[in-house]
Amino acid sequence: MRNGRRVVITGIGVVAPNGIGKQAYWDSLVSGKSGVDWITEFDTDPYPCKVAAKVQDFNPGDFVNPRRAKQWGRFSQFAVAAARLALEDSSLRISQESPDRVLICIGNAMNGSGDVFDVARIGWDKQGLAGIPNLSGIEYAAHAPATHVSTELHIRGQALTIASACSTGLDVVQWATDKISEGKAEIVFAGSTEAPLSEFCFATLCAFGSISTFNENPLRASRPFDLKRAGLVLGEGSAIFVVEELQHALDRDAPIYAEVLGFGTGNEAGVESRRSASQVAVSQSITAALARAHLEPSQLDYVNAHGNAMLDYDRVDTEGLRSSLDRAAYSTPVSSVKSMIGHAMGAAGAMQVAATCLALSNSIIPPTINYEIPDPTCDLDYVPNFARVSRLRTALVNAHAIGGTYSALVLGIPDLR
Repeated sequence: MRNGRRVVITGIGVVAPNGIGKQAYWDSLVSGKSGVDWITEFDTDPYPCKVAAKVQDFNPGDFVNPRRAKQWGRFSQFAVAAARLALEDSSLRISQESPDRVLICIGNAMNGSGDVFDVARIGWDKQGLAGIPNLSGIEYAAHAPATHVSTELHIRGQALTIASACSTGLDVVQWATDKISEGKAEIVFAGSTEAPLSEFCFATLCAFGSISTFNENPLRASRPFDLKRAGLVLGEGSAIFVVEELQHALDRDAPIYAEVLGFGTGNEAGVESRRSASQVAVSQSITAALARAHLEPSQLDYVNAHGNAMLDYDRVDTEGLRSSLDRAAYSTPVSSVKSMIGHAMGAAGAMQVAATCLALSNSIIPPTINYEIPDPTCDLDYVPNFARVSRLRTALVNAHAIGGTYSALVLGIPDLR
């Protein structure tokens, strides 16, 4: 990846269950603050799970004209807010850039299946066609967040939407990196957004069997790698980045959080048993990412793991890391921020990237909270319960997508010598 133009992340915008804005998000992560709470938006009696990770105290009017925002889906509101925060953080002036050299790539997995779909569905049930808000068909679409960010930030370059399930947040950063390294852009606003906390969407994931059944205490419900983990806690939010060509960033004295060093993918492809295929695909994605970053496993300082607290997924994460990192797997710290923010599906990977950039720039590893009883099948160093100060130069982020595809992204502190 270093053979082309070098690519860095110069702006971070986050809307998360445990904090809005990069500093609030980071402070919550390093202090082990969970954003999981009881669900109050609908009756949870019919469902095995009673908790979710909802973004608190979010006012879209803080980021956009309230009259426009009220017509949008919540996932679009999150995206515009995160994009504005990233723009501000980067000190970028879009008006000074060539219009065709600033692009957008924003992903999601569930599109408007949260509030937009539910409002339309309920209206249809009650009144038929007359009960459906007239903008539902537009605001439900997966591409809606990208179009709203384009409009609000006056970005005139290509606007793309990617939907690759839980790998989306890594894949959008790779798309941005490719465009810049190939010389087709100087800047890309890249990230993902999700707002799936509606009853129908929640019910479908309960039916699938992936949602946590740990209801003793919301703050303890998301338990990656713990022996008593009982499924993922559904979350929401957005993270969007200003991804930029290195020299362009240096010329304008931009803050630089991390360089994108390598990327890899894997695919189960329906071969062998699902467990074996998953392990191979995870290992394949990590090995490819390290090779493209020109790093040996022993040179990796930290892994921000998918770690969604599903029984088999956490085992596959661990097995894939053991396979790809070999002996270095046992000396490399691993943590899951989903223990604090739940699993925001298509936005989850981007939130991991944000956490990893901040870990690199602060030399602190966020913890895996709620890690109380070790699982013998998950035997790595998961940075349990408390943040850890550590010299960090390189880090890996990995993600599993329901459906059998996997992505891994290597980030590092850029060598500017």
